Amino acid sequence: MNSNLKKLLKLLSDGEFHSGSALGKELQLTRSAIWKLIKQVKNLDIEVVAKTNQGYKIAQKIEFLNKTKIAHYLPNKYRKYLSELAIFDELPSTNSYLTESVKTNIKPQICFAEMQTSGKGRLGRKWISPFARNIYLSVLWQFDKKIEELSGLSIAVAVAVAKALELYGIKHDIGLKWPNDILWQKRKLAGILIEISGETHHLYNAVIGIGLNIAMPKDAAKKIDQPWADIAEITQAVPERNKLVGVLLDQLFTTLDIYQQQGITPFLAPWRKLDVSLNKKITVITPMQKKIVGIGKGIDTSGQLVIEDQSNGKLFKFVSGEVSLR
Repeated sequence: MNSNLKKLLKLLSDGEFHSGSALGKELQLTRSAIWKLIKQVKNLDIEVVAKTNQGYKIAQKIEFLNKTKIAHYLPNKYRKYLSELAIFDELPSTNSYLTESVKTNIKPQICFAEMQTSGKGRLGRKWISPFARNIYLSVLWQFDKKIEELSGLSIAVAVAVAKALELYGIKHDIGLKWPNDILWQKRKLAGILIEISGETHHLYNAVIGIGLNIAMPKDAAKKIDQPWADIAEITQAVPERNKLVGVLLDQLFTTLDIYQQQGITPFLAPWRKLDVSLNKKITVITPMQKKIVGIGKGIDTSGQLVIEDQSNGKLFKFVSGEVSLR
């Protein structure tokens, strides 16, 4: 992102009208150049309102991610990680960035992007990532555990996200869908993508990606192919992105510390409490695209999904796949 566009966005981020002449004076640009920058703003899926004699304003205020503001919501014991926290205007993908970074640096790292140009979800799906409206976060963490003990990590991380949302003020209608979706009123609010690479002597690097819908622009929302929700709709208030990021990181660091020591066990009960597929008719789509219909029976002690065949009562377990509630 060029510097003039970033400066313009910061000037307009207050949601108030700014005249073209005032913007031009501030940026030392002609009104024509300002108009061209406004077009670039619109290309970022940001709605701009233009009024004669008043100028331009952004329809929804923008709160840029800020390390100092995030730190305010982190307990002292986790502020040591802020030296490894990076906030980018734009990346292809936060997960891809840390996947490359792990080749040269295995310290815990935290990466945010205001926008992703190639954001990804599970199974290679595209994650819609408009500028400065949502949270795109990846964390690099090293575990000293056997690889099979990491199979339930997405369960623990989902519980951490749900707890962060509760602490932020969303105390009702949150649900978890195996293996990695956080829902609100059965609509997708957040997703998790975990990528693990091997080291020696049971040392494994996990890149933990979280995408959380905060205030999805209308144009970007048209590209989403499933029911979704965002924080702005749920709270009916202007979202506080830095506050939510701070609370989320606190819960995530706490969870990763516990998982290293105790594994999945402490997260089984919280997950089961929020499991949207428990005792519901569901379809499991396997990695080979085979569809299996049954009654959801929750997760076992390793995080595998259990479903019951209605015809004979036989139980089936799945270590990977996708659940459809439709």
